[in-house]
Amino acid sequence: MRHNIFKGITYAIAAVAALSMSSCLSNDDETIVIESQKVIKPSPNPAITESTTSVPNINPIVEIVDGTYELRIDMTGVKNPGDTEWLKLYGTDSPDQNIWVEVDGEPMRIEVRNNSDYTEGQFIMTDIVFTIDNSGSMGQEADAIARDIVSWAQYLQNNNLNARYGVVGYGEGPINGAINLTNVTDLSNYLNYGTGTGRTRHFGGTDATALQTAAPQYSVGGSHECGAAAIWFANDNFKFRSSANRIYVNFTDEPNQPNGKSQFSVEHFKDQINWPASNGTIHTVYSGTPFTGNEWPGLISDYTGGTTLCTTSNFTGVTLESLPVTGAMKNSYIIRFPISANLIDGKPHQIHITILTKDGKVQADKVFNVIFKTA
Repeated sequence: MRHNIFKGITYAIAAVAALSMSSCLSNDDETIVIESQKVIKPSPNPAITESTTSVPNINPIVEIVDGTYELRIDMTGVKNPGDTEWLKLYGTDSPDQNIWVEVDGEPMRIEVRNNSDYTEGQFIMTDIVFTIDNSGSMGQEADAIARDIVSWAQYLQNNNLNARYGVVGYGEGPINGAINLTNVTDLSNYLNYGTGTGRTRHFGGTDATALQTAAPQYSVGGSHECGAAAIWFANDNFKFRSSANRIYVNFTDEPNQPNGKSQFSVEHFKDQINWPASNGTIHTVYSGTPFTGNEWPGLISDYTGGTTLCTTSNFTGVTLESLPVTGAMKNSYIIRFPISANLIDGKPHQIHITILTKDGKVQADKVFNVIFKTA
């Protein structure tokens, strides 16, 4: 039986050497031949020349397996740059190894499971939050977004993905609507409460009053629209499952507008002290033309390893089933290796992940600073 010890963050591994014994006896021959089973020693992370994609934020989980601590890293898919394919990852024992993990500079011997290889469905629990700009300028998009969110949730359910769904509505001023993480039916009822932008301008669910009470704390004041504040509202107030990956999808047609509040700025997500890896990966759907600048919403996705899609003002030709986040979920990974109890010391440890394909087309590198915590 596996027991989740903590929703923590860090890891280490001991390389394991194995011997297999086989008996080769015939007639009076009592010779026993012991054959060494070849075990590949983990190598240091390779150096990359340039990043062609990004390592998404990870969800690290420590479990007890047969009396041994084991680190499990859940990670959403990594896209091949320039095409529609998603990368398969191979660990230490594969001749096609293309992912490496170091803990405090020590190479780990890792096992990788590609979720796309399994037909029985999603092995990683996922909690998905839609943060939706419901200001007046989103009037054209509102009905299409609500329709496609429900359709997408039903699609994921039909594909046996273990997911729950929450919504945060935001416009000019404080958070003006929300429903905590729930099932497809409750999500549909919430989004079909009204029409247009009114679909997300109300609080639903059993804790609607508590969410509405908390909302004013996330106001940036004035007529500013701040998707980052909506993301933080969900992070602080929603009931996430401890072992679930967190995925956010932010729908907006405006720059992020923190109104001078640094904690709600795009750059606040760049520092893992502010937004730890286990807080989740953030994807952006932007209705309009991308721009440069610190408050470009897509930067939040860049910082957390998410994806960005730019679409038209009426959301024409876009379905959520075709969004990159769908492929990221269906092509997720589970990375495992044993860890030493000595690392559960309340101190930060450095996790270094490198992805490099043999042809060099996919290159990515990211360092996570994490702390092991027991429950």
